[in-house]
Amino acid sequence: MNSFPEDERLPHPDIPAWDISLIAFVLGLTSMTTQVVLLRELISAFYGNELVIGVMLANWMALTGLGALLGRRRKHIDPPRRLLQVAVLVIGILPALTVSALRYLRAIVFPVGTMVDLVSAAWSSFVLLMPYCLLAGFMFTVLASAGSRTDRPVIVAAVYGAESVGSFAGGIAFSLLLAFVLNAMQVLAALFALNILAALALAREQPITRILLLGGLVLFFVPATLIDLDIATRRFLFPGQQILSSRDSPYGNLTVTEQAGQLNFFENSVILSSTQDVAGSEEPVHYAMAQRPSAKRVLMVSGATSGAPLEVLKYGVEKLEYVDVNPRIIEAARRHTAALNDSRVTVVNEDVRIFLRSATAVYDVVLLNVPEPSTVQLNRFYTMEFFGSVKARMSHDAVLSLGLLPATDYQSDDARRLNSTLVNTLRIYFRHVLTVPGQRTYLLASDSSLDVRIGRLVAQNGVATTYVNQYYLDDRDLERRSMLIAATLDPGASVNGDFTPVAYYRQMVHWLNYFRSNFWIVGIMAAALLALSVRHVNAVSAGLLSGGFAASCIEMIILIAFQALYGYVYQMLGIIITVFMGGLAVGALARRRLVRNVSFRNYSFVQLGIAFYALTFGTLFLGFDVSKIPPMLTFAVFPFMTFLIAVLVGLEFSIASLLRGGSLSDVASELYAVDLIGSALGALLVTTVLIPSVGLAGVCFIVALLTILTGIIALTKSKTRFEAG
Repeated sequence: MNSFPEDERLPHPDIPAWDISLIAFVLGLTSMTTQVVLLRELISAFYGNELVIGVMLANWMALTGLGALLGRRRKHIDPPRRLLQVAVLVIGILPALTVSALRYLRAIVFPVGTMVDLVSAAWSSFVLLMPYCLLAGFMFTVLASAGSRTDRPVIVAAVYGAESVGSFAGGIAFSLLLAFVLNAMQVLAALFALNILAALALAREQPITRILLLGGLVLFFVPATLIDLDIATRRFLFPGQQILSSRDSPYGNLTVTEQAGQLNFFENSVILSSTQDVAGSEEPVHYAMAQRPSAKRVLMVSGATSGAPLEVLKYGVEKLEYVDVNPRIIEAARRHTAALNDSRVTVVNEDVRIFLRSATAVYDVVLLNVPEPSTVQLNRFYTMEFFGSVKARMSHDAVLSLGLLPATDYQSDDARRLNSTLVNTLRIYFRHVLTVPGQRTYLLASDSSLDVRIGRLVAQNGVATTYVNQYYLDDRDLERRSMLIAATLDPGASVNGDFTPVAYYRQMVHWLNYFRSNFWIVGIMAAALLALSVRHVNAVSAGLLSGGFAASCIEMIILIAFQALYGYVYQMLGIIITVFMGGLAVGALARRRLVRNVSFRNYSFVQLGIAFYALTFGTLFLGFDVSKIPPMLTFAVFPFMTFLIAVLVGLEFSIASLLRGGSLSDVASELYAVDLIGSALGALLVTTVLIPSVGLAGVCFIVALLTILTGIIALTKSKTRFEAG
């Protein structure tokens, strides 16, 4: 693998601290950007909900921790400069190769249209992430070990801090610039160029190597500028279809394809709509509009690419307000359909929950054309808080319509529980809730009477339809099936809320039962992570294990809470992670100012500080209606809370690196691995088990209890105190 000339010799085997910090910085920047890009690609490929996201993050952190442990097996403390040069180049090209492999293998291993189960998503992401994550973890240990020849006692914390600063820079660059300007492959190409420049910096005394690296840089970018690598690799995901456009946004990827004259709209590789799907455009509209044919003002949330707005206009409405948070969907609808061209249609590019806060209009019909609550982001359209804000903007006999699971005569227990939860949530605000079985199970809610005989209503109104009419719909059968569903509902089912996402949990269980996989894969992964860490657990590493778990849980809670309130977690993901990495860097690098005397006592105080933070954060969800906090204040509070927990964890890592005795490679690999394993456990359990079971506040209290226990363990250990260097 070593392609560098053999006649170059280094004047001194030791690598300067500046070079170590530079490589750690580049490693952090590359890892942060790669993590965000790969996470979005994996979500897109595997139709990811929070359960899949948790498994993927757990794989990422566990593999990186394992790589750090493998790094301690390297006997030479000072790595050759050429080894680092090769490692930097490999870690620069691996992200682009991983994305290309993901897109190519996705269509081969899982044919288009296949539902990917949790087990398949787990092992697939594990295999794909393994090369990059193992190498990244290995490099951390090697870099931290490089300083032992000159006896730098704080090198572990310094490398940790430099990597965190790089991660902070990568997050800033991606969140504020790259996500809006470049596509995924262009971002990864820029990363490779940065890593080539880092290798050049290491080769300042190796002229032949510098020439080779510069030549490689030119050879890489000439074809990269001539070929659209993003479209070329994305074609693997849509075999047999012509890609008309593919655009990334803070909300994910939107791809438009054409096949046999039909246009297909995919969001994150999931089909949104097709232009020749008549039932998909008529059912979401006419079931509700037929109840109030004289409606003057209608609010529609999403669904423009299906042509649904044109169906609404058949009723002679005076005004249709179409609200969609994703500008790419609006652009695609305008470019490829006529759905938004009518002068009666007003398009609002805004999150509907924010829109409703300032809206003054009163609507006769509200149509929610959004998917089932399979993620926390989608769950926010099915909560009592959202239904309350919608009801406040509806006329006295207005109708609200939303669609759920595919309608079947036999309702599984999971489907029955989900339907019961949402019907009970709607009944908080509406006197009448009617189930109408179609391609999906539609729920109509109103304070006035509702009629399930859709075919007769459409005929009476004289509206021209292709599918929703008496020729295709049997009103008697509709009535029978509606009554059958209503008879299975549980009046005692829990209601759905922003921070108690019962519907999301029910939908997740329903999805898992498609494959009969249930949660056993989560248990196996959690057990494997614990087994990996148990041999390294002591008073110091136990604190880092709980600290990593706490940080991961809190970070996920912040993201989910923000997603529940505002819906655009893709845009906030980079910002929150960036602020978190900045806090880690501050905590790790400012330890001398914050904690001069390093002792188990102060180590335990930091853990108790994390516990106090978690208790305070949990109380915030219990004692306040977070949804009513002004948006500008929320935008400040959430990043600030992220920064605080990150500073505490960074400080904890810095103290732990001085308390833990042994060689630098042992200290670096053990502490870094245990920290990541704790984070992996948090990412895995918080979205799969904890939040659906106990809610956001409950998770905070569990985190507080765990960190109190490890703080007490540290406090009962040696009271030895020494002056840190």
